[in-house]
Amino acid sequence: MFKVDVFPVSTAPFHLMQMRRRILQPVTPDGQVAFYVASPEDTVLAKLQWYRDGGGMSDRQWNDVLGVLKVQGATLDRSYLNEWARELGITDLLHRALDDAGLL
Repeated sequence: MFKVDVFPVSTAPFHLMQMRRRILQPVTPDGQVAFYVASPEDTVLAKLQWYRDGGGMSDRQWNDVLGVLKVQGATLDRSYLNEWARELGITDLLHRALDDAGLL
């Protein structure tokens, strides 16, 4: 089973960067069917932004962020995360999430 969130693309710099960094992900064992997904870093940043925009009340968004951080761990591009967290005004949330995930 797959859960898919679909969002229209805007011309905001972060959204354009997300599209440039998308990853082609096979969904069948033979790789014949694939679709593009957001990178783990962009997923974390977007969910942190949604969390902030929602007043910091969504346990679902927060738990999703922690899940991605725990699974991806050492493979995450920390400089990219820090750069865009700063641009999006969510540096405090990123640091809190990294700490909660045991990555600080």
